[in-house]
Amino acid sequence: MKFSRVTAAILMASLSSPLIAASEQTVGKMATASQGTFVAREGKLIAAYPGQALYTGDRVLTRGKANAKVSMAGCSYTLAPTSILSVGKSACLTAPKSFAVAQDSSDEGAGSRGSNFIVPVLAAIAVGAGIYVAVDNKDSAPASP
Repeated sequence: MKFSRVTAAILMASLSSPLIAASEQTVGKMATASQGTFVAREGKLIAAYPGQALYTGDRVLTRGKANAKVSMAGCSYTLAPTSILSVGKSACLTAPKSFAVAQDSSDEGAGSRGSNFIVPVLAAIAVGAGIYVAVDNKDSAPASP
């Protein structure tokens, strides 16, 4: 399994929460949790499972292609892959943070195709400009060896 920068960022964000005991009052629960979903609680990562109680200070995070649904009083969130949600009494006011690269589904991957196309084109232009400058030497004076 690859350990990417995104995974490292999620892990650091989840472990940066205060290392205090979670409140005994449940503020939500995991409605669904696919493999790769974790709860960060008191500095530890716990594999998430449906029906799991969530407390103030918990953070729910999804890695890779995992997704989850969190239910709280007054709202519920569906977490996309590579997302993090801080659980608390005001969690319904804030949206979960997603670290995944967004792609426009209307172009069916045009964003990735476009970025993979730009670099070779710029490289070809640079090589062509270098050849032009090298060949188009208007000076009649030869270069010294």
